[in-house]
Amino acid sequence: MKILCSSDWHVRATNPQYRIDQYFETLMGKLNYIFNLAEKENCKAILQAGDLFDSPDQSNKVEIELIKLLRDSYCPIFTIFGQHDCKFRNRDNVALQKFSVDNLVNIADNTGNIIDNICIYGASWEEAVPKVEDVNAINILIIHKMITKDGPLWYNHENYITANEMLRKYDSYDLIVSGDNHQHFTQGTKFGSMLINCGSLMRTTIAQRDHTPCIYIVDTETNEITQHKIPIKPIGEVMNLELADELKERNEALEAFMTGLSSEYKVELSFEDNLTNLMKANNVGREIQGIVYTMIGKWYEQNKGGK
Repeated sequence: MKILCSSDWHVRATNPQYRIDQYFETLMGKLNYIFNLAEKENCKAILQAGDLFDSPDQSNKVEIELIKLLRDSYCPIFTIFGQHDCKFRNRDNVALQKFSVDNLVNIADNTGNIIDNICIYGASWEEAVPKVEDVNAINILIIHKMITKDGPLWYNHENYITANEMLRKYDSYDLIVSGDNHQHFTQGTKFGSMLINCGSLMRTTIAQRDHTPCIYIVDTETNEITQHKIPIKPIGEVMNLELADELKERNEALEAFMTGLSSEYKVELSFEDNLTNLMKANNVGREIQGIVYTMIGKWYEQNKGGK
């Protein structure tokens, strides 16, 4: 039996910051690619590890287009709630719940959905991992939790667990399919003790310049796991890199300016005059001064008329 694994679709109608293409149309193209591949490979299920939506409330346009796609799906979809699918930790009256009620998707939980003698369990965001009912059966867990390949992803990163720790702790599962971490990786050498973190379907931030979205197909009979990279356009065609880099440089310059300010001055004039004196006292260059005054001007423009 073949199973397609994916995660973190973050379906939304609006463009993330710096995206310059038609984000929703691009996303739907990727979903069509996934569903066509599932049919071509004769997959019996699609496992989606949470954050199917980018927010709990979606426009009619998004829901209608997704309904059309899911109704034509070749195989059933099993998913779970990610934090983006919930409304303040509440799962009632949210988009994913509506799709579940209409049987467009199946919400995996602690009961163990059975398909072709395989038990599929689910642990949504902040839920406990279910205990398997039959350790001799083929058991698969879908979970939305921050799981990393080796360790922390950034300085002071907390509230994560490594893939090896996850496999040791929940060794009754033959396969763990995880979401939340937008990087894709696998841990383990074969089905029976394997974790697949699928990563995000879309590139939503500049930090994902080198990210190539992918899905994994698992064959429970041959124990083979195959990665399929999803076709994408060069990053420069979908994101405004020049603007992103410019804003990054400005923020870094302003941060350096604020960090290096001397405190040897008297606060007695207007804000602008004090700021000018500060920059003179600290020998701030004209380029940085220009950035500071530009940002002040934008602030006044956005807040003009306010008290």
